Amino acid sequence: MFLIPLLLGALATIFPPLAMVALMAHNGRAARLHPMLPLRTISWFFLIPLASLLFYGSDVLSQIHLTDAVLGTGAIVLIYLLALKAGAKSNTAFSWATLGIIIYGLLRAWGWGSQLEPLHTEAINTALEQMRQIQQNIDESLIRTTLTAITNLWPAQWMVTQILALFVGFILFKKFSRIDEPISDRTFPAFYNIFILAALPLYFIPGLELYFYNALLALCVVPFIQGVAIVNQKSAAIFQNRVVRVLILILLLLNYITYIILTILGFAYMWKSPLISQQGDTPQ
Repeated sequence: MFLIPLLLGALATIFPPLAMVALMAHNGRAARLHPMLPLRTISWFFLIPLASLLFYGSDVLSQIHLTDAVLGTGAIVLIYLLALKAGAKSNTAFSWATLGIIIYGLLRAWGWGSQLEPLHTEAINTALEQMRQIQQNIDESLIRTTLTAITNLWPAQWMVTQILALFVGFILFKKFSRIDEPISDRTFPAFYNIFILAALPLYFIPGLELYFYNALLALCVVPFIQGVAIVNQKSAAIFQNRVVRVLILILLLLNYITYIILTILGFAYMWKSPLISQQGDTPQ
């Protein structure tokens, strides 16, 4: 059982989101076979990234990639598993793991911002230049506005990608571990909203505006997912056909205003859940 986590540790040094999904899915299958097995085998995941960091992490970019594998991927899955072991419900464990991604993502931006920001800007400029070549009459003012927004939100891009990868892995974990609990039937814990409210004062602190926008955007992913789940649940009561429900969601998500509405809806709905979970989920 150690071979798969070992290989996923190597994958995490190259593509952390895919490694996150695969590691969550693998641990879900392992949890079904033996409840304590994931905590024993996940240690093998860290072997290759830590060894590479020790012997080959001489330059800054290598250090960033390897630390992303250790703290941005493996440690996040470990937080999820430890929360489940402590008796937290699956949605609560996911919330703690999400907060782990956000905390690491902000520290990542603070520690390596001077190295990462030029790389993101260069990649964006390359993409926009390709857009100019494809569409000659593209609005230059729109390009400049887009570039400014994306440049300032580069830390959130990484955090949101990892959170979405964690969410896909979260669904697979529940599927393979046989935790039969549709996400639309459960709310994420209300305590998560407290962290969103706690981030708001950062806006008024000089020099922390960048961290405010990025933290808030990343924190809003969970209420957005909750809002989508509510819409899916309500539409299921009206439309039995799954294809119709998917088309409705796609049409809703074509308008960026819908993202704000769904996030507010999810944020409000999460207050209905208890602040402290009383009983954990167990594979069946």
